[in-house]
This record gives sequence, structure tokens and C-alpha cells, in this order.
Amino acid sequence: MSENNLRLIKYYESPGYNPYLNLAMEEKLMETYESGTLVFYLWQNKDTVVIGKNQCASDECNLSLMNEDNIKLARRSSGGGSVYHDMGNLNFTFITGAEYFDNKKQLDVVIEALNSFGIECYFSGRNDLYIDGFKISGQAFLKKRGKVLHHGTLLFDVNIEDLGKYLKTDSEKLKTHGVQSHIQRVKNIKDFNSNLSIEKIKKALKKSIIKTYDLPLVECDLPRADESKYSSEEWLYRINIDGLRLKRRFNYGLIDINLELKNNIIVSLVINSDVMDTSIIDEIKEQLINRAFDASLIDSFRLSNERIASDLRVLIGENLCMT
Repeated sequence: MSENNLRLIKYYESPGYNPYLNLAMEEKLMETYESGTLVFYLWQNKDTVVIGKNQCASDECNLSLMNEDNIKLARRSSGGGSVYHDMGNLNFTFITGAEYFDNKKQLDVVIEALNSFGIECYFSGRNDLYIDGFKISGQAFLKKRGKVLHHGTLLFDVNIEDLGKYLKTDSEKLKTHGVQSHIQRVKNIKDFNSNLSIEKIKKALKKSIIKTYDLPLVECDLPRADESKYSSEEWLYRINIDGLRLKRRFNYGLIDINLELKNNIIVSLVINSDVMDTSIIDEIKEQLINRAFDASLIDSFRLSNERIASDLRVLIGENLCMT
């Protein structure tokens, strides 16, 4: 990490609430990132369920109810699970070079901002921020070509009832993490300080990032971005293969592998997952496609993450016994 080489914070704020344009803007800011800078982007989406890159929309969301209530579906480029956004939620994004990336320091920006209002916020769990035992923020990450994007939510005054209505509950996930429901484990920041507003939090975040990094902050105009990728049905929806399904929730996330076999060769596959590291999902696909689904697959199955590789070798072996 060459943190001392950072010279500037570039601040962007979205004026609109279109989730497809806001997500496209993140991608554009990452593509046009200049070395030596730290990009800080604040944005809001109106009435949207946002799922992770590798999640299956029909498994994660109540799509029919969302359609009735005019709730948009969006898919981001990072991993992790599904979240609900309304105008009571503020999203933040950090973009920087891999050599400057510091997850703790970036979260300190958020924690310091909330602490300035007398709120004791802290980091806990997989990638979450809490106040008094309640989750008020979740984060996800994307690494691409030497750049890192880190984004997250801040639940300021979200309709918690809607959050529970549009997101499906995964019973295995709740069992694994020992929680009762989406609703019972989250709370709004406003519940801890009724005098706050989203505008006050934005100002506090800008002040906090300048203090934390001891760098000048320059407010920048947003570049043009094309939302067509993020609003396309091809990007938003994925259809599971009607074939062999290898599915299990591990403590690092769900892995749900759908395989199409012809003459016992894996000819196509779809992987649904809320695992944070999207690159590991790509590795799994590379290890499986065009391979024979037999014992030789277990012997040769290799990933950069040996823990996940070991778990999947077991899962493959269990399903070999059933085919």
C-alpha cells in the first residue's frame, strides 16, 4: 500500500435517483479513474431492490409484488447479497488503485462521520456497520484491472417494512448466522438521532474524508454514462438450467451451481451466489465447463481459495454418489 502517494480526493454526487444510471456511473468512474486519486461518490436510488452480480433475481426478490408496487430491480457489478433502496437510504462509493486500497480507513470515514453526531458506530460481521447491535450499513467490493471499488449503504430512514416485503428470506442463511429476520436485525440511523438528515450526513462524510486522509477534496462534475447495460433484461435476469443442481450455504456465502450435462460432460452452467469475491465464481466456472462430471473432476478441482475448493470437492463428491 502506497497511501502517502495519494494526492487528491475527487468528490462526486448524483443529482438523480435512477438506479441504472447510478450504477453505470460507478462503472464509468472506475473506468476513468486516475492514479493517485481517491474517488468518493454519493448517490441514492428510488424504490429499488439491488441484487449482487451472481444472484438469481427470482430466488432473492418477490418479483411479482415488486412489479405490482412499481419497485425496480437492479443488479450491481459487485458480489454479496440483495438490498432494498428507497429515498431514506444513502449509498457511498470509494474507488481507488489497489495500491492505495484500505478498507479500514475507508470505513473509518463513515464511522467518524456518524460519531460526530454522538452516534457510536462500529464494524462487525462480514462487511457490516452496526449501532447498538443493529445493522445500519452493508458493503460490497469489486476488483478490476488494478482498481478497487468499495460501496455500501447507509440506512438513514428506510421503510423497514418494505425491506422485509420485497426481499426473500433465506432460511439457511438465517440459521447459519443465528438471526431471526431482515427486519429484526436492522435499524435506521435516524432512530439514534432524530435531528439528523441525509444532507447533514453528506456534509459530515465530506468533512470526515478530508480529516481522515488529510488531503484536499475537489468537487467534480459527473461524466456521461450509458445505463443500457444495467437496465437490460439480459443483465437483470438469469434463468437457471434445468439439470443437476449443487447447492449449499457455507459461512462465507451461498454457492448454487446449476449444470447441464450431455454424455456426462458439463456443457453449460449457471452459478448463483452472494459470495463477496466475484472472481472466485469465475474461477469455478472455468474449472467446471467442458469437464466430465466424474471422480477425475474432484481430483483436479483447484481454486485460488483452497477453503472454497475443498468445500466444493466435497459437494461434487456427494452429488456424484447420487448420479
